[in-house]
Amino acid sequence: MNIIWWMLMIAAIGLGATHLDSCPLQPNVPVYLIVMGATSLLSLVFTYSSSGYQDGAVHILSLACMTVLHIFSFAWLIAGSSWVYSVYPPHYSGPGPYCHKTTYMFAFVVTTVLWAVMALVLTCGCCFGLLTCCTTVFAGRHLLPDRKSFYGATSSYQPIVGDV
Repeated sequence: MNIIWWMLMIAAIGLGATHLDSCPLQPNVPVYLIVMGATSLLSLVFTYSSSGYQDGAVHILSLACMTVLHIFSFAWLIAGSSWVYSVYPPHYSGPGPYCHKTTYMFAFVVTTVLWAVMALVLTCGCCFGLLTCCTTVFAGRHLLPDRKSFYGATSSYQPIVGDV
């Protein structure tokens, strides 16, 4: 999956740079692609570099840089979404303001997929959290009255004197 993301971000940089002046309708769309691609690739580089160092300053520096890049990338996604979605559907050829079709459609699809994936991850995370809470509450009801922990307390076993 990472290889596909690498290729998509290289394509984003290439499309944005090639058609930098081909979107007078919204000139920020190619810039959005270039910056999104560059920050994503940089984030992947920091991810790979930090996995080699588990301790020390390099690992901490990589984590700090990744955190800053992720926050910036999320803010850039919000800004890019406003630029991409505000001109939908664009005109793909002159005489008036237009936007290069491949560049715009690439930006539109990648932005939409990113939002969909984030919604899916958030939904799965909330479901997992809810399931964990429900499981904890359900397991708590099966504790023996004298027990204060989950350890060994899932049956109706009566403790023998001295059982801890």
